[in-house]
Amino acid sequence: MMQEWFEDAKLGIFVHWGIYAINKMGSESWPIAQARIGYDDYMKQMESFTASDYDPGSWAELFKQAGARYSVLTTKHHDGVALWPTQQGTPSIPNDAGTPDLVRGFVDAVRSAGLHVGLYFSHTDWTSDEHVSVITGQRKDELPALRAEPTSYRELWEQNASRDQSADSELAANWDAFLAFHRAQMQEILTNYGSIDLLWFDVMLGHKDFPYPTAEIRDFVHGISEQTIINSRLGAHGDYETPEQFIPVYPPAGPWELCVTTNNTWSYTGAESQYKTPYEIITMFTECLGMGGNMLLNVGPDEAGHIPHQQVQLLKTLGAWIERHAEAVYGTRRGLPHGYAYGYTSVSKDQKTLYLYLSHLPAGGETGIKGLRNEIVRISVLGSGAECPSKRIGGAPWLGVPGTLWITVPESGRDEYVTVLKIELDGELDVYEGKGKEIDVN
Repeated sequence: MMQEWFEDAKLGIFVHWGIYAINKMGSESWPIAQARIGYDDYMKQMESFTASDYDPGSWAELFKQAGARYSVLTTKHHDGVALWPTQQGTPSIPNDAGTPDLVRGFVDAVRSAGLHVGLYFSHTDWTSDEHVSVITGQRKDELPALRAEPTSYRELWEQNASRDQSADSELAANWDAFLAFHRAQMQEILTNYGSIDLLWFDVMLGHKDFPYPTAEIRDFVHGISEQTIINSRLGAHGDYETPEQFIPVYPPAGPWELCVTTNNTWSYTGAESQYKTPYEIITMFTECLGMGGNMLLNVGPDEAGHIPHQQVQLLKTLGAWIERHAEAVYGTRRGLPHGYAYGYTSVSKDQKTLYLYLSHLPAGGETGIKGLRNEIVRISVLGSGAECPSKRIGGAPWLGVPGTLWITVPESGRDEYVTVLKIELDGELDVYEGKGKEIDVN
């Protein structure tokens, strides 16, 4: 049930925040599954999580300044620790650490800033006895020993994945109980905070004999909130694709969103390195634009609620670029297929303006577009307004085969990071898709 706002939005901000910011292991709650820490020791982080400087209003203003149109908060990662006061009897930062309702603050602030609200919710829950029992193949009475020392949940899950459990009534009952709990928590986040625009599911660890009822989950969500968009991590029943940490060479056929970090971790470590440069992030963003997708760019606050200053600066720099080029960002649609231009392109909704994103320009400042049948009304550098001379080379217009449009980009008008050309056409975009022809008559 795709909503047009999502396809127009282009940029969202992902927020990974939870008690995993305390030990700073950099893999959110995955250290439990990787046997890097025992579950019981992992949960002791709750004692130090204060959210003492949590200011969701300043977060939302930063996200807006970055040019984002929506934001997604991790309401519950795989550790099962909720950022809201869940009534389902499982760990909750507000209930157990005495913080305010962290989801409430986020939702209210994001909504007040005019952004769309997204909530992340992990299908996997390493706190749920019923869930852990099914994925590891262990009995519930065996779990206390399992959780006392570092144990690889992931390894146990992989060893257990092919075992026939279909006749095991205890595990079947555990799975039914987990799914009921799973729905009860989804209902809380979908009903406690007003209209939720987007539900971002993650990681369905289960067992072949006890699968997630994905179609029923989709219907359950839409029965509560018909307008809520669901990402692709619901089997075949999501509304859009979510490639992670990799920009596809060829984009998905429908709506999609790249989720990506600003450095090499999703969550706060205090020692983040390998930050992407502004040029890299803006270039990646324009690739998403050209292929008709969104970027969901991540930040990871510390336990007090501070977003690292490097991430703040990257968001501000991206926002300044977007402000200079907003016309070529919001509301655009995927542009020319691969091979038509020496860069990525997008097109306006009315199909009469082509935008060419130039992250690489040769010393001569020339770039080309093949297969464009339209006559050109005007070509200019977006932001500076500098005029760009152009000429056509080759082709056989009398046979319907256009030549290559070569454009010269004046040095004085170029952007510091990615230059955008605005190419105004004489009508709706008309592209030649043939292989060329033999020219017998000139």
